[in-house]
Amino acid sequence: METIGIVVSEILGFLAIAWLLGFFVAWAIFRPIQLGYKKELEESEESIDYLKSINRNQEKEITRLTIELQELSNRQHNTKEFLETQKRNHKKYKQHKIRKELTKSKDSILQMIEATLEKIN
Repeated sequence: METIGIVVSEILGFLAIAWLLGFFVAWAIFRPIQLGYKKELEESEESIDYLKSINRNQEKEITRLTIELQELSNRQHNTKEFLETQKRNHKKYKQHKIRKELTKSKDSILQMIEATLEKIN
């Protein structure tokens, strides 16, 4: 009776060890495969997110272009608005040009003063 108990316990021990070894071997084999799938899944999700953002930007651009097209289709409003915008832009350009010329003239006057001071010293 004792021998049967010893044999059964040894068999159960060997089965437990075999099961553990089998589990670790299977884990070692399938772990890299699982990591590969996980990486591929993450890349696919990133790609989907990127494509969604592109799609969202395209929708915004389409909406903006549609609004511009509607504004351009109203010719009377468009002509007046266009002329007013051109006048404003022209005034801004002139003001910028005048400021630029004033800055240049100030710089040239300062250079002349510096040159005169150097000659005096």
